[in-house]
Amino acid sequence: MKNFNISIDVGGTHTRLRAENIENGKIVFASLEYMRKINSKEELRSFITSSLNDIVSDIKPTHCVIGFAGAVIDHRKVKITNWKNTPTVILEDLIEWGLPENNTTMVNDMELAGYGILDMEDKDEMNSNQCEILYKPEFPAKNRVNNKLVIAPGTGFGTASIIEFITHSGEKVKNVLSSEIQHIQILAMDDRHAEIIEIMLSDKPERSFLNYEDFVSGNGLFETYEALLKLDRIEQKEKDASEIANSTMSGIDKYAIEALDIFYRCVGRITQAMALMIQPYGGIYLCGASTINNAKFIHQSSLMEELHNCLIRQQLLIQFPVYIITKSDINIAGGLWAGRNII
Repeated sequence: MKNFNISIDVGGTHTRLRAENIENGKIVFASLEYMRKINSKEELRSFITSSLNDIVSDIKPTHCVIGFAGAVIDHRKVKITNWKNTPTVILEDLIEWGLPENNTTMVNDMELAGYGILDMEDKDEMNSNQCEILYKPEFPAKNRVNNKLVIAPGTGFGTASIIEFITHSGEKVKNVLSSEIQHIQILAMDDRHAEIIEIMLSDKPERSFLNYEDFVSGNGLFETYEALLKLDRIEQKEKDASEIANSTMSGIDKYAIEALDIFYRCVGRITQAMALMIQPYGGIYLCGASTINNAKFIHQSSLMEELHNCLIRQQLLIQFPVYIITKSDINIAGGLWAGRNII
């Protein structure tokens, strides 16, 4: 039996595509990764059709998993808010562009990341140089069910859970659930953070509160940095988010260091809330391009301190290991894993 599987990751900035041919359960061909910076629905159509035409295969596409940086409704529709004119992409569009009619699944991009973690487990890559230990419990708990959290703080803020349960017949099942918890209201972590929130809100008269993604995003890092300069009445040349993050490496710009630390404190705070809910004895996994770029800073940041900062349930929180995933293609690999194992 032959299958031609396609994985597509439609990110906020770049879109990636990779394909593989499966014969009798084995991978016999894997394409190169196609990547393009995309900002419109028409550009997405052109990218998909041209990539498919470039891939040589003796059969038409049979399975496709396509992830979007946005809320996917009923696996059939997504509005992409950071593209020109905020277009809506529907399943029928994808089929018209050459993706398989009966086996194309639209998911949130964090579902792809979750499948990517499962792919790494299957390939025994968790003990490789693509997975760093950020925190390991001194006395690991023995738990029958190993739920996991997948956290992707970067240009935007992605969150997901891998829920594991055992059926009545004894079969172990794992489901990936994307989350939008990052859009809940954020409360001040201390007095200085409260002042930053006040400054950021002053530029948003239409808003009555900020959410976590207002801090954990490229724009959030920039606005946090600008607010810190205003607080201390410092005039300095404007920097974009990548320049701010890069400035932390030299150790010279204390405001860049403080801004990025607030970024990861917010990551720790929302991760704590998710951890208390699903109890991820199987681990908390930080992933994404920004995580890879900032891995050294994360080890020195206040993320873990904020994650464990809980008066009543700290003893529970310290049971959950935390990892940094440095595998760059986790989403694309996750889509192919889902094509092989789910669709």
